Amino acid sequence: MNTRVKELSLEELKSFINEAVDMRLEERLGDPDIGLDVKPEVIEKIRKSRRSKAVVSAEEVAERLGLKW
Repeated sequence: MNTRVKELSLEELKSFINEAVDMRLEERLGDPDIGLDVKPEVIEKIRKSRRSKAVVSAEEVAERLGLKW
């Protein structure tokens, strides 16, 4: 990247920082799920969920969990 920080918009800078932090955390912490097997019944539940047209809003999920949104 040859762009200087002063040439970035605020949104571009935020995006760059977020990406850099994410990359660093991944380097340090790794992916705890790597190498784990997924049970066939879990895979099937995911497939069924993806085929479903039912949508639950974030507000509804928060309400169900008793969270203030």
